[in-house]
Amino acid sequence: MERIGPKIRELRENHHLSVDDLALKLGIAKSVVWGYESGKKQVSVSHLQLLADYFKVTVDFLLERNQNTNQLDFIQLIDLNSVNLVVDDHPLSKEELADVTSYLQVKRRLKEDDMLQDKKTAK
Repeated sequence: MERIGPKIRELRENHHLSVDDLALKLGIAKSVVWGYESGKKQVSVSHLQLLADYFKVTVDFLLERNQNTNQLDFIQLIDLNSVNLVVDDHPLSKEELADVTSYLQVKRRLKEDDMLQDKKTAK
């Protein structure tokens, strides 16, 4: 929780916002934003949610909490119904998933070939 102030400042600056701009967009006082960033105020739960929604990040990201992740092997994926993969608000079909997997495999091979070529050239 002690790093949330710098995290808010970093997000604000990355979005090219002043303290006044962010406060106005969130509907809170600029002194509150300043207090959060400086660590003088503890971020309220409602403001934490506002910040996460505005910057399109998770509350866990703001709090620097690690989330458990599950490894998903596209090649071994048997039941596509157990996962909802979405691009542009449309679910991926089995054919699209196969296309994505093939594309990534080819791209990785090409990258490996380029690295091998670079090593040969460097010698």
